[in-house]
Amino acid sequence: MNLNKKDLRKIMYDFNSISNRLMQSDFQDYNSVLKKFLMFISNTEIINEFIKDCGNCKINLAEEFSQIQNSYGNLIFTLGETNQEEVCNIFAYLNYINDNDIDICNRIAMGYSGSSKYQDMVKGFNDRVVFVLIRHIEGYLTKIGIDMGVDEKNTFNITVKNGQVNIANDNSTLTAYNNISFDPNELNKLILNVKKISQKEQLTSDDEEQLNCNLEVISEELKSNQPRKSFIKTAVEGISVNKT
Repeated sequence: MNLNKKDLRKIMYDFNSISNRLMQSDFQDYNSVLKKFLMFISNTEIINEFIKDCGNCKINLAEEFSQIQNSYGNLIFTLGETNQEEVCNIFAYLNYINDNDIDICNRIAMGYSGSSKYQDMVKGFNDRVVFVLIRHIEGYLTKIGIDMGVDEKNTFNITVKNGQVNIANDNSTLTAYNNISFDPNELNKLILNVKKISQKEQLTSDDEEQLNCNLEVISEELKSNQPRKSFIKTAVEGISVNKT
């Protein structure tokens, strides 16, 4: 599976988005949002493979659901003793709910809340079951990101002297925001010069992608009648510009 830093960041963002939607969903919309959540997991290879690696659920799902439903809130789901068991069991439970179009408010979630309100039952089920799976997946993606250096900031030292632009990739933590002018003409010239010189430098693919992405954001903002300085600031973080 080929995955770069940008792809991983997008996956983490999208997973966080669909997870939050499920955790905050109205009880009337729960099953439709759950379907989207499970579909996202199935269609996202890195997450799907993680769940498969955790093993298969060994619980008799039909029997488990029947016992919980007939207990009228006295029983709850067995999550497992290990992280792997929690992942495969919860994922199996959610798929069983989705495949059989089960309304969890119909006694399934009663044991997760002392309230008789459906929304409270859904919240209790989400907090004590679904969130466990979400946290395991988030933890896995975070560790992958650490290994890939997603949180590491690549910086580029750009020195402007006598109309010449030089680029050096280093590990400094300086930011360009305090050193760069927001004069549109000056920034446009700098962007053009940086793009030209970057093509001659031996930057890694990730570094070049990051640099070009940031420059593109700045360029797009400069086309606006009211450039947003906050967007420009974000785009140039990690780029140190020195005028000498």
